Amino acid sequence: MKLRPLSLLAIMLLALPAPRLQGQGRADQARLMFSLAAGWTTGGGTLWSVGKQPLAVMASEVDTLTIGRDFRDNFNLVFSGTYFPGDHLGFTAEVQLLGLGTVDACSIRSTQGAAFTSEACSSIQGSERSSSSTAIAVGVMYRVASHSVIHPYLRATGGMVIVQESFLKTTGTVTGTTGGAADLILYDDDDAVSISPYIGLGAGVVAATGRGFQLRFEVRDNWVNVPAVSGPTSRQGFVPPSERVGKHRLTATIGFDVVLERKRGRRY
Repeated sequence: MKLRPLSLLAIMLLALPAPRLQGQGRADQARLMFSLAAGWTTGGGTLWSVGKQPLAVMASEVDTLTIGRDFRDNFNLVFSGTYFPGDHLGFTAEVQLLGLGTVDACSIRSTQGAAFTSEACSSIQGSERSSSSTAIAVGVMYRVASHSVIHPYLRATGGMVIVQESFLKTTGTVTGTTGGAADLILYDDDDAVSISPYIGLGAGVVAATGRGFQLRFEVRDNWVNVPAVSGPTSRQGFVPPSERVGKHRLTATIGFDVVLERKRGRRY
């Protein structure tokens, strides 16, 4: 089931604390904490699309494909540390396994009927790539009513994403000359590892569940700038022309905090 960010934001708003009444106590305030959160990443849409890609079948026979690559939903994991020197503004550093997996699409635009073309396109269609990526970022957090048991916060971070799989390389499978399966490289890429800029903007709610623990719910917009195919090649097997494009990936996570330092609240 896909996460719906608007519904998740509505839940967050409903969870905001009511104004503290006169005579109520003030809960302990977390100052230093480490957090572990897991969730789901969605959005981003189409990464790139090529409408007319030539596919050489024989020396004098060329078919044409339509090729594309879209982002798909992915699991997300975040480990972070945060320190609040005061009531509101804090500083945070995090490592995030950011889901940047993709799925390929292929359709035959024109063909002279070669089985090679149908095989190649069918093997590319629906092919998924995990695109293992790690975002390393630092930033600030701003919280409201931090002495309340439940309180909201905002987060802004920036850093880099290290990706260990190419966003350009596209491969399929065809029947080889010996009758077995053979790899077909439609687009090649010699540089599979890339480093891209990253910006994260999030909003969340924290609920103190004990003296040393907190539950956390957050919705975040992850902006990444990654390479994308910008046009066709003369035939298969070459490195395609590319450009860098900015994409937004939405993440919703649920996690818990281990509070290592806190400021004791007042009791009435």
